[in-house]
Amino acid sequence: MYRAILPSLFTVGNLFCGFLALHYVILGNYRPAAWLIVLGAVLDKMDGKLARAFGKDSQFGIQFDSLTDVCTFGIVPAVMIYNKHLHSGWGLAITFLFVLCGALRLARFNSMNLNDEKGDFYLGLPIPAAAVCLTQYVLFTDRAWESAHAAALAVPMVFFLCFLMISRLDYDSMPNFRGTAFADRFKQAFFILSIGFVIHPATQDFFFLTVMGFTLSGVYRWAVNVFRDEVTQHA
Repeated sequence: MYRAILPSLFTVGNLFCGFLALHYVILGNYRPAAWLIVLGAVLDKMDGKLARAFGKDSQFGIQFDSLTDVCTFGIVPAVMIYNKHLHSGWGLAITFLFVLCGALRLARFNSMNLNDEKGDFYLGLPIPAAAVCLTQYVLFTDRAWESAHAAALAVPMVFFLCFLMISRLDYDSMPNFRGTAFADRFKQAFFILSIGFVIHPATQDFFFLTVMGFTLSGVYRWAVNVFRDEVTQHA
């Protein structure tokens, strides 16, 4: 019984993180809201891992997880960037586009699961990564890089993340820690570096830079594959 319930408990934890983050966004306290989104992304990754490990990867779990993701990684980041930088009629439309593209990304992921189309890469930027990137942008521009252009740059940032989510670019899942190839070693080092940025208080405000590096990795892989003419399998 616990094997069936445990993955859903992590999903509930993810949903609670989103709900609590929205509370902080309404209060204008963006720092805890942004880190709750990061925690929600960790819980989102763990529920899928546990479900597959226990053999309980059900259609109910997939749909429940996606509905949770729309709330935590779609609505909350959109409200956060709207309140902080895009508080206008056009800003409302732009931030809604983020929610829409995130929902489309999740729907495509679910349809691929129904057809058992799984592989080594995600097709398009996962919505948790897009949400972390957008919310960490708020912290970065508020604390580490105070700029009068932060609001203006928020618009292309939202459009860029929207494009990446609905694109057909390839993105890595968790790095393979058993791999010994150079690419595997690089991914392992990047993953550990990102954790270091999160843990150390002096570098937390620069975590956005590592997240942005991940979002750009899909563009880099696409450019490399254009010349190599490679075909990849998607998760």
